[in-house]
Amino acid sequence: MPTAVIYARISKDDRGDHLGVDRQERACRELAARRGLEVLDVLVDNDLSASNGKRRPAFERLVDILDNRVASAVLTYHCDRLYRRGADLERLVKMVESSGAQVHTVAAGDVDLSTASGRMVARMLGAASQHEVERLGERMKMKSDELAAKGRAPGGRPPFGYSWEWTREPTGEMRRRYAINPDEAAALKMMARRVLEGSSLLALARELDAAGIRTREGRPWHHSTVRASLVNPAVAGLRVHRREIAGPGEWTPILDRATWEEIRAVLADPARKRTRPARRYLLSGLVVNPNGEPLAGGPSKGAAGAAGRRSYATRWPASPSLSIGADDLEELIVEAVLQRLDDAVLPEPETPAPGAGGVVVALEAELAELAELRGAGAISLSEWMAARGPLQERLTAARATAGSTRRPKRSELFTTPGAARRAWPALDLAARREIITAVVETVTVMPATRGRWTPLEERVDVTWRV
Repeated sequence: MPTAVIYARISKDDRGDHLGVDRQERACRELAARRGLEVLDVLVDNDLSASNGKRRPAFERLVDILDNRVASAVLTYHCDRLYRRGADLERLVKMVESSGAQVHTVAAGDVDLSTASGRMVARMLGAASQHEVERLGERMKMKSDELAAKGRAPGGRPPFGYSWEWTREPTGEMRRRYAINPDEAAALKMMARRVLEGSSLLALARELDAAGIRTREGRPWHHSTVRASLVNPAVAGLRVHRREIAGPGEWTPILDRATWEEIRAVLADPARKRTRPARRYLLSGLVVNPNGEPLAGGPSKGAAGAAGRRSYATRWPASPSLSIGADDLEELIVEAVLQRLDDAVLPEPETPAPGAGGVVVALEAELAELAELRGAGAISLSEWMAARGPLQERLTAARATAGSTRRPKRSELFTTPGAARRAWPALDLAARREIITAVVETVTVMPATRGRWTPLEERVDVTWRV
């Protein structure tokens, strides 16, 4: 009994239910029964296109079967299921010529690849299928351009901070829109605020995981996913088309445009990139001996080399050898710092005037207005070019400096008496170090007096910055 192999393929299977290829298989099995063919195997390429040149595993398996002359016929629903590209057709022609196999389709009849006329028809069918794909691509491209111009939300999974919402158009048509997800939007605003205050993306990722908040895919956070969520133009109400901002979207922004521009500039700042590990001791880098040599934080060595209490100590070959208990020293310095911030309002660190994010928005509006004037014929091309150049330069400069014009990190802790003490219990190690290093230059530790107990206050000298 003659044998055959069924080949089924569908380009798009969004739901993943294989219904398209299952229908093709049933039709091919009915054809096999009519032709008296025994089906040896069913090869399926589901959710794979035949027009983009990507590898199709089942098609490669079919070529191997024909090359080894395992089956005498190939059954498929239509020629365009089997091939669209000329290169794939020529491979089939070569295999059919060597094996003598026949190609039968449900919708287009037999495809005779053993004769010149049959191959010509096959190539014409392939060209027609390719033309259909290209026309479909053109229509989809035009539709995509139209939706982007209207500010419609793109397809796919909505960005973090939004969910899909179905609305009914005046025409009665149901359409999906971005709707703000309250919980995710609150998390996004918190992330934005913390980044502008100087928090690291890694610290934010850990904080989100500890709070039980997950990414849109339901996974733990990574510093890269925190960054991607914050710099996504959609959260500022902007529509992206072909990797460029096409204009405002029809949905409500979570972050205002000025804040979003500042966040982008902050995250693009090369100064944020660190190669050194994060500090693990509160006063690391601040504690020195009388010679100015640093005392490093670490566990002291007990008997037989066992790890003892936390301490700050000089490391070989520093001289003289010196150490001090970390817990007692940190408690003393923290209280001194908080007392200093309780008693006086310190001057706020000098930074450029805020608002560069707003400047970016204003300059973009000016450029858009200039383009409208040119489009309406109110100004000439030379006038448009002369005005556009300086505006574009100012816009580039504003974007570059937006990150440096943000509000100083946790400035209210320095300018409001008692604010630092009230906030201290809830601050993490990095935030506490920011406060201490802002007001303390060095902590000099003196050696203890030999033969008698020396109070800790007599061994420590603080050099203040302000």
